[in-house]
Amino acid sequence: MKRIDSEDPRVTAYALGELPEHEAAELRRVAEEHPAVQAALDETRALAGLIRGGFSGESLELGEARREAIRRAGRSPAPENLRSIQSRRRDWFRPAAVAAAAAALVACVLWMMQQIPVGENELVREATEGGQREAIRMQILLRPTPRSARPIAGGTTPLPRTSGEDDYPMLPEVPSEVVDEEYLALRGLWQKDPEAFFASVRSAAREINLPILSRMAFLADSPFVSTREEARSTVPIVSGTASYHLVERFIRNEKKLPPRNSVRTEELINQVSYPDDGDADLDGIKLGVEIVRCPWDRELALLGVLLRNESGRVIAEDAVLQVEADPEFVGSYRLIGYAGRPAPEGKGGVSGGLSPGKSNYVLYQFRPSAPEIFNTHRVVARVSLGVGAEGSELIVPVTTPPRDWGLASNNLQTAVALATWGMVLRQSPFGGPLTHLHIREFAEDALHGSDPSDLRRREALQLILDSLPLFEIEPEENEN
Repeated sequence: MKRIDSEDPRVTAYALGELPEHEAAELRRVAEEHPAVQAALDETRALAGLIRGGFSGESLELGEARREAIRRAGRSPAPENLRSIQSRRRDWFRPAAVAAAAAALVACVLWMMQQIPVGENELVREATEGGQREAIRMQILLRPTPRSARPIAGGTTPLPRTSGEDDYPMLPEVPSEVVDEEYLALRGLWQKDPEAFFASVRSAAREINLPILSRMAFLADSPFVSTREEARSTVPIVSGTASYHLVERFIRNEKKLPPRNSVRTEELINQVSYPDDGDADLDGIKLGVEIVRCPWDRELALLGVLLRNESGRVIAEDAVLQVEADPEFVGSYRLIGYAGRPAPEGKGGVSGGLSPGKSNYVLYQFRPSAPEIFNTHRVVARVSLGVGAEGSELIVPVTTPPRDWGLASNNLQTAVALATWGMVLRQSPFGGPLTHLHIREFAEDALHGSDPSDLRRREALQLILDSLPLFEIEPEENEN
């Protein structure tokens, strides 16, 4: 065995545990006799320990071929440096050899790590698709009935939302197949278990994140429609409640008012259940109407239309509920809420089915063709409900003069309190002179007249009152 000194590459091989035993025994003997060799061995071991420690968390098997490459890198000099193997070699060769070994080890590890992302990319892809599905499911639940990017197998039964289409744009990076699959899954849930569907809606409203919410477009309020152009309005039969839960989350948890585009007035109104108040009956389906002078604009009248299902069966999709105003007495009308809702086509109803025990309350504003009309006894409109193919129909007349606001039922008081709250939250251009003073008055009156056992109604009205400080209103002493 040739002479061993501190610059010998066998020092590196021994430190890495790669030296044959007969050579290792000789090196240990030399190290005991020569402090310089022992010092080089200690230094090399320390460096090797640092390298191993740096990659201790990686479970990588290099294989014998790569180990041999490292050994060669640690002990094979370049041709131009052959003379450096002798005792006169430069004192920098040993650190360079160790550095080369470290570099080779790092290169091998990096190469191995480059092979790993094949599996990781699959996980990332699955996670991304999962996030897309969650986002798209929330948008479907929180928006009106969506229109698929392509025909959907299995029929076109809409989810129980309003009739607007493409109101909230879907995430552009989500494949149409994902949208269709989630839509079909939710439609199946609605058909199988409506209560579970609406539980999903409430959950989505509470869990939706702000980036998704910010992508929901702001929808223009329904305008006044001239009765000379269209005297008949198809009344929505089903409204969701997701917007109410979004608003509640912002007020209770975030301590701030919700974004305008998250407020859908009809969904605030129908968070509350409206009981039958001696309304007209068609085989257990109740239809009630009530007309009063508009409390914040005396030139208008408010028409409340209540549909309640007590029939023990879901109101079929072919049910048609319509308001037809007489152009001689009503100049124009406006459906409150249902922003972005397109004009109804023909006589088709707007329904995903109203479950037994459920109600839907709809508000209209009427502008008379002449001021004196609402001071006389007139039939100014008719509300009709048609159910089933056999043509069963219920017609309720809307007559003037309208009641004074002080005589309005608690149902109408509650609906108006929630509607005006929504209009102010949305900064609706049809709010006119509405202020926080009106909202407070409407909510307090409705709360005072509500049934103490109707906790949902009382909680909704109390939420209105609790939100008023968030409007940054003037101090009480300046309110008058």
